[in-house]
Amino acid sequence: MLDINKTLDLVKLKFFNEWLYTSHLYDEGETELHKKMTAEMVTTYIDPLNLHKDSAILDVNCGTGYFLNEMKDREFANVLGITLSEVNAAQCRQKGHKVKEYDPTFLPQSDGFYDESVDLIFCRHYLQHSPYPIFSLIEYNRLLKLKGKIYIEVPAPNCERMHEYNQNHYSVFGPRQLDALLARTGFKIDSFNDIDFDLSLPDETGEQKILKEKYYAIVATKFSSLDIK
Repeated sequence: MLDINKTLDLVKLKFFNEWLYTSHLYDEGETELHKKMTAEMVTTYIDPLNLHKDSAILDVNCGTGYFLNEMKDREFANVLGITLSEVNAAQCRQKGHKVKEYDPTFLPQSDGFYDESVDLIFCRHYLQHSPYPIFSLIEYNRLLKLKGKIYIEVPAPNCERMHEYNQNHYSVFGPRQLDALLARTGFKIDSFNDIDFDLSLPDETGEQKILKEKYYAIVATKFSSLDIK
């Protein structure tokens, strides 16, 4: 039988993660684009779920709190943001939101992140940041109640902005790989949509350039738990 202790070097894993956190992570700033898009995605994908106002909701990689703002406006009281950024956490708390500072892939039961305790996970623009996307999805399966929902939004590969070269983008997948990862981790896709739009950004000379941009918006349901114990 395979002895995991002989194949997994936990010391290396610790140092590799520390290198990622100290070398590649940065605080998210306020952007009108993501504020507007978050509002649109909540209206399009979250509102139709008709969640109870006391639903347990996690916003992983919550940034400066756009989703938290939207849910507060809708009078959802049990919403928690997750971020590794102390700056973003402080910004969210100043707006009256509940936030905890953890790696969004590893949420400890010792701090209340219990099995099958969450109704909705809002995972907008985090999965591409995860060095361990299948581990992230396993964790979200653990946290979600059976039939719980997850919203995932990620950039598509091969865009003109070349998301693959972003400082902390490690997992930029196409539709087939995303579908396979979700299926392996106990999720059934309810909807998988392309979001295509033009983005005006300055080039190296300072002139505005129009770039074609594409995101994927996914709603999935947890249909089975994973036997990982």
